[in-house]
Amino acid sequence: MLQGRLEWAEEVAEQLQDHLDFPEVNIPQLRFSSPAEITDDDIEEAAAQCRSMWKLGKGPIQDLALAAEGAGIILLREETGIANIEGLSSWSYRLERPLVFLSSDKANGYRSRFDLAHEIGHLCLHRCVSAEVHDECYALGEEQADKFAGALLLPAESLAREVSICPTWDELLLLKRKWGVSAAAILMRLKALEIVSEDRVSQLFRQRSVRWGRRAEPGDGALAPERPRLLRRSIELLVRENVMPLSGIQKAFGFGVNDLEGILGLEEGYLSQDEHGSNIVDLASLRGTKGKGKAKTPVGEDGNVVEVAFGKK
Repeated sequence: MLQGRLEWAEEVAEQLQDHLDFPEVNIPQLRFSSPAEITDDDIEEAAAQCRSMWKLGKGPIQDLALAAEGAGIILLREETGIANIEGLSSWSYRLERPLVFLSSDKANGYRSRFDLAHEIGHLCLHRCVSAEVHDECYALGEEQADKFAGALLLPAESLAREVSICPTWDELLLLKRKWGVSAAAILMRLKALEIVSEDRVSQLFRQRSVRWGRRAEPGDGALAPERPRLLRRSIELLVRENVMPLSGIQKAFGFGVNDLEGILGLEEGYLSQDEHGSNIVDLASLRGTKGKGKAKTPVGEDGNVVEVAFGKK
């Protein structure tokens, strides 16, 4: 079902590209044919390369969804009703760019960011892995995508400077707020870096189960999940520039209103409005206009992703 949803998004994006220039694809493209070929050093290098290409520096990532879309990834986020699937990704050869689907069933921004980083890991590490090999090495591939997510969100050198050899949950919860990553994920990253021993990790997870349960953590609701922008703002741009009338959008794409609003990340009822206006500068640009002015990058001079030029909506 979710693969079908991605295919619908592929169709919508393909039609939008008749009118718009999306950001160019800018992610590491490694040529491993099997997860068995990939080492932990390869994963660390790929995550560092991704940060470098996206000019993210070595600190906390302010908005991973914005960085991913700025790198040409088509991102969707919808409710699925399927608790055990939190994300899905694939490369579209029709669009010549990747797509990522994230589940919005749980309003936990920390987990959502990790899910996105996990899918980016698949896109970077496993693009050339065949479906047959993927199925044979599924567990290993998932483990590698988790390691990539940890390396992307929590660079080794930066994290090591901020944590003690024997961290407590109070310390990890402070790091959670700073880095936008769950305390449990931070702990697993510290284990992977051999900063914290396996015995200490096991002890902390036992404490966690007693205090909060197996998955919940204090402050889980403090960070709102990051929202996709690219497809939504593409539609808003076409409407605002009178390229596509609001009343004709549903007919132009041929999907039901609810499905189309979900795929595009539009507010419920958007396509039923009589008129719409906003004051936003866009990720996408109208075709044929790129040479008339250089688009602003969604990354600041300090290496943090910023939302300048995109308004407050």
